[in-house]
Amino acid sequence: MNGTAAAPALGRDPRKLVAYAIVAILLGILAAQYLMALAPAAQEDRTSACRALQPSPFNPRLGKLPVYAPEATALDYTKQQVQLSAYLGRVTFVNFWQTSCAPCVEEMPSMDWLQKRFPDLAILAYASETSFDPVNKFFPNGTSMTVLLDPPSEDSAVGKIARAWGTEKWPETYLVDKRGGVRYYYVNSRQWSSDKAVACIESLLAE
Repeated sequence: MNGTAAAPALGRDPRKLVAYAIVAILLGILAAQYLMALAPAAQEDRTSACRALQPSPFNPRLGKLPVYAPEATALDYTKQQVQLSAYLGRVTFVNFWQTSCAPCVEEMPSMDWLQKRFPDLAILAYASETSFDPVNKFFPNGTSMTVLLDPPSEDSAVGKIARAWGTEKWPETYLVDKRGGVRYYYVNSRQWSSDKAVACIESLLAE
């Protein structure tokens, strides 16, 4: 009988299927390793700006950073109690200073500039003063920062909050991330309007 012979069914070689599966698994592993390698690299790139400002990796009271920020409650100029924890979810710039401290006088204008440049940044300047009278004289035209009182005690020129954070001399600055962690600790003054400082704050705000 005349007719066209049926074509043989195309079979699947089990060995080829296994080989394909192994290749797919290996590619998946390589891709995962690549992505895992990218994460630290990106983090390193983000933190390099803040490290360029030469932070201290260790604090005498807080220990090795990063650590969770201690709670701080202080009076503002309206005599309202302000808690640091109220700023959780924002990048917070904590500075301890005093109106007659020469390095503080030097860096304050750049801090005020930084606050105006980044409205989402919370700058809390804890003044080691017994009242707001010297603070008001220091800022005759006001300031965009949040200034709080951390009065000195009988046995120390700095306030209780400053000492709880490990600060014994002014000025010192702590950068607190959105999760409430003290990421960077800076001893002495900085030029906070510099390109390095701006890049540092931008990197924290972007997290």
